[in-house]
Amino acid sequence: MAAEALRELAGLSISQRRIRRAVEHVGTQRVAERAAAVERFKHMDLPKQQAGSSAVEPPEIGVISIDGGRYQRRDHFGQPDRPPDQNHWREDKVGCLLSMAGPVHASDPLPELPEWLWTSSAVAELAKMAEKSRDFETKAGLQECGSNPADEAEFPSPKLLSREVLASGDEAEAFGWQLAARASQRGFPAAKRLAFVADGAAVNWTIQRKHFSRAIPILDLMHALSYAYSAADVVTDDVYPQWARWIWAGEVDRVIEALRRHQEQIGKPPDDASASDPRQRVNRALVYYENHRAWMNYPEYRRQGLPLTSSHIESTIKQINRRVKGSEKFWSWPTSEAVLQLRADYLSDSAPLDAFWLRHQARQTGSNAYKQAT
Repeated sequence: MAAEALRELAGLSISQRRIRRAVEHVGTQRVAERAAAVERFKHMDLPKQQAGSSAVEPPEIGVISIDGGRYQRRDHFGQPDRPPDQNHWREDKVGCLLSMAGPVHASDPLPELPEWLWTSSAVAELAKMAEKSRDFETKAGLQECGSNPADEAEFPSPKLLSREVLASGDEAEAFGWQLAARASQRGFPAAKRLAFVADGAAVNWTIQRKHFSRAIPILDLMHALSYAYSAADVVTDDVYPQWARWIWAGEVDRVIEALRRHQEQIGKPPDDASASDPRQRVNRALVYYENHRAWMNYPEYRRQGLPLTSSHIESTIKQINRRVKGSEKFWSWPTSEAVLQLRADYLSDSAPLDAFWLRHQARQTGSNAYKQAT
C-alpha cells in the first residue's frame, strides 16, 4: 500500500522491501529514543519528576487515558514446541495525553441525565460483550462501539486542544513508565487540573496509582452504565432507567444496595455459572461497583469541567488497529514495536517525527550505515 501511494502521489517507484527496511530502521531508532527518555526520567529526583518539564506550557486540563488493542505476533510461529493454549493474539497498550481547556462551574452544570445517554446503543453493546466473557472487564471496550461525539456535545465537556499518543507491546509495568516519562515532557504534572480516565481493567488503575496518583481518577461512564444495563435486564422490574440516573448523580451506593437485595433473592452464582446466568450478571455488576465506587463521583467531575468518558482513547485505538490489526497480519516483536511507535508518532499533534528528522540529519556523517550480516 505504501509503495502504491508513493508511486501514485509522488511518482516514485520504491519497492515494498525498501520501505519495510526504512520503517524498521526509523521505528527502531524511535523506540531507542523512547527507552532513553524513560531511563532519564527514572533517574530524576522525585520532586523533579513531579514538577514536569519547564520547557513547555502545562495544559489547563491534562487528561491521561489508557486502554488496550489487539494484534498478532509470531513469537512461536512455526515452532513445534508452541504451547497448545497460546495463540498469536497479543494486547498492545495505548495511551493518550490530552491537553484540554474549559471552565470550572459553581455547581453541576447538568444534573439531569440526558435521555440519549442512558439509551445509547454503546451501553447495550458493551453489556452484550461483557456477557460473552467471564472477565469483569471486557477487553473489546468502546473501540468497537464508541459513543457518538455529536451526542457528547450536548452536555458540557472540556475542549480538546492537542493529543499525544503512545503505543507499545510492552508489559504494563514498562508502559506505565513510558506514559509517565512522556507526560512529564509535556508538562502534565503542572496542569491546573489533572484527570485519569479509563475503564475498570485493574492494570489501568495500577498505572494510575503508581504514576498519576495526583490525577483525579474517573471511571468511564459508558462502562459504568453497561454493568447496570446488564444486571437490570434480569431483574423483573424496569429498574435500569433509575439505576442510570443514580449513577449519573453519583449515587452508586443506591445501585449497590439494590443489587445486594436482588443477589440475596436469587443467590450467588456457582463457580461454573455461565456469563449469561442471571446470578452471574448481578454479581458481576455488584463487584464492579463495589470495586470502583470511589471513581464514580460524576457530578463533581462535571462541576470541575472534566471528561466523563474514555471516548478519545477508544477512537485512538481504532486508528492504531487500522495499522497493526488484521487476520492476516503477523508481526515479529522488533517490527511490531517499531510500527506501533511510528503510528503513535504519526497520530500525535506535537509531530515528534519532525524533531526526530532534525536530530537524525544532525547525526549524519556523510557515510552510509550498513547493518552487519549475521
